[in-house]
Amino acid sequence: MLEAATHKCLKEFLKKNQSNWKHLYSFGRIIASFVRKKENLLINSEIFLTEEWFPGILFTLFLNQENSKFVVQEHQLKFLLNDHLPLYQELGFDFSVQNNQIIFSQHKILIQTIGNLLYDYSKSNFEKQIIIFADVGSLKKDLKNILRISFHKKDWVNYDNSCLREKNELSKIYDLLKGKFFLRSFPSQSLMSLNIEEINLLKKVIKQNANLSDKFFKLNKAISSGWAFWIKLDREKFEWSLEVEPINQFVEFNDLLSKNSMIFLSSLRRDNFFKRYLNKHDIKLSSSISFESSFIEKNIIIYIPSKLLLPNNPSFVESTIDNCKKFSFLSKGFSIFLANEDSLKIKLATELASIYGQRVLLETHPKLDNQMVCSSYDWWINNLHLICPPDQIIIPLLPFPNMMEPINQETILFLRSESYNWFREFMFPESFQAIDKAIAPLRKNSGKLVFLDGRIKNRKWGRDMLEMIEPKKEITYMYPFD
Repeated sequence: MLEAATHKCLKEFLKKNQSNWKHLYSFGRIIASFVRKKENLLINSEIFLTEEWFPGILFTLFLNQENSKFVVQEHQLKFLLNDHLPLYQELGFDFSVQNNQIIFSQHKILIQTIGNLLYDYSKSNFEKQIIIFADVGSLKKDLKNILRISFHKKDWVNYDNSCLREKNELSKIYDLLKGKFFLRSFPSQSLMSLNIEEINLLKKVIKQNANLSDKFFKLNKAISSGWAFWIKLDREKFEWSLEVEPINQFVEFNDLLSKNSMIFLSSLRRDNFFKRYLNKHDIKLSSSISFESSFIEKNIIIYIPSKLLLPNNPSFVESTIDNCKKFSFLSKGFSIFLANEDSLKIKLATELASIYGQRVLLETHPKLDNQMVCSSYDWWINNLHLICPPDQIIIPLLPFPNMMEPINQETILFLRSESYNWFREFMFPESFQAIDKAIAPLRKNSGKLVFLDGRIKNRKWGRDMLEMIEPKKEITYMYPFD
């Protein structure tokens, strides 16, 4: 059986290549079982933030002798091709590698990014096969970036002389809209929604010119499919671009998922929302499993001061910065302060720097043990694997989607029109997943997590969010003066 063969290969592999992950054998056998039965599976584990799990996937795909696809991040693709695959040839596996394909005599394994997978699928309905996704924790964000269409000035006017009349007409429309957009924007605005008159004009022009270029064709198709669209202003060049993005990314992805056998790997410790997304789009999972990672998991020490203000209180910023100063005073290790609002983040960094000087950094890797970094959630999540776990993470403000961004406004309008609870379906999951990823390092050193946003205690959903953080130990005070 495939499970036994995978186990045997893992045993031989680990004689020469040590692994700190004690669940590798179990993981390999489970993967082999679901590949053999062609059933859909979701596995959650923070081990997927490392490379220690690769053998459990690759041995199964090597031995299965059926064509398959392994969808990974760009950095994982380079690591697999350049550093990892030679280890398997040493065990006697006979394959060649061409154009990101592992080629055996009977089958092929294509290693690719999600963007290349979607591109291939749009060109042809490939045969039904096993597709393994390396990290669905970032799938929604990846799909947003891949599917978004940016329509710039050059896309309006860059045509040869055979289209001179259309070029002149489109250039006039572009300039007409530019005047309208900049006249009704405020000085610091970079993103703006369209009014009805502008929407109707753009739809009409795009439909009339759908056959003028591939990009016009894609744009017309996207708008006809109900994608959200908005304007991005470039104030330095005095130009604008049209930004278009699907409100529900999984709708664009649904056909591919439903026609193939899927194994989803998520680097989130526990799945809270992805299964719900799949069920909503009729993608059925045969099973969902969670594995411990390769480190000994420790409790996150959570502290919430008793008197916290809500963000809509005029004194919130001043009170929150005072609290940040207090919790920095006795901290001996590295601290990270997380806030997506630029004005709060910069003001906090400035105030802390006035006291602690060069110990305070703004979205910069710390070099000393006692430094303090003020950053957005995205910066920290993208860089935390390069930085030692902090002594404490302080959250002045919860990471809800920015309601000034038109795509978020359109998402909420869509959910309301479908009679969904837009807060529980969109705002809550987006915020919690950002928090869950950001605090993951604290499970390695039992670091402290301090919430300074009063909603975490004073709102039912805030208490629900707190309950979902695991494992944890809540404390009632941190310092004698609390």
